[in-house]
Amino acid sequence: MKKLLSVFLAAVLCVPAFAQRGPKIEQSITAGETKMTLNYTSLSYGEGKTVGMLLDKENGKDMRAMMNERSATRPQAKFSTTVEVKCGDATIPAGEHDVYFTVGDDLAWTINFKQGDKIVSTKLKIEDSQHESKRLLLCLYAEEAGAGVYLAFGKMSGMLSFQPAAKPTTGK
Repeated sequence: MKKLLSVFLAAVLCVPAFAQRGPKIEQSITAGETKMTLNYTSLSYGEGKTVGMLLDKENGKDMRAMMNERSATRPQAKFSTTVEVKCGDATIPAGEHDVYFTVGDDLAWTINFKQGDKIVSTKLKIEDSQHESKRLLLCLYAEEAGAGVYLAFGKMSGMLSFQPAAKPTTGK
C-alpha cells in the first residue's frame, strides 16, 4: 500500500522539468463565496524505476534528499482557496499555494503546501488502487462541507479532504 504511493510520488517528483509535459488540468469548485482550485500537469507514469530507487530504504537516502530539495523548487501543482481549510492535521491559510511531495527516511510520503516562505505539511495515506492510472490524476470534487481530492498514479490511490477550518471565536 505505502509502496504504491511511494512509486507514484517519486515518479512525479523526479521527472525533470523539461520532461513534465503533459495535459494541463485546471479545476475549481465554488460554493457561495468560497472557491477552491487545483491545477496540475498530468504526468506520465513511465516505468517507475526512479521510485524504486527512492524506496530503497538502505541505499536511497541520497536520492530522497535530492528529490526533497528539488521538489520544493519545482512544485507539482497549485492549490488555492478563498478560506482557511484543514487537510489532515494541517491548517492551510487562504490564498495560493505551491504543492509538492516529499518522502522521509521512513519512506512515508508528505504533501506540502507552500505560500511564500511558509510551508504547511501533512502525511499522505495511499493504498493499492486495484487498477492502473497511466497518468497522474488529481480529481477535485465537492464534499458535503468542503472539497476532496482523489489522487492516483500507477497502481496507487488515495483521498485528501479539505474542510473549512474552525472560525476563530471572539470573547466578550
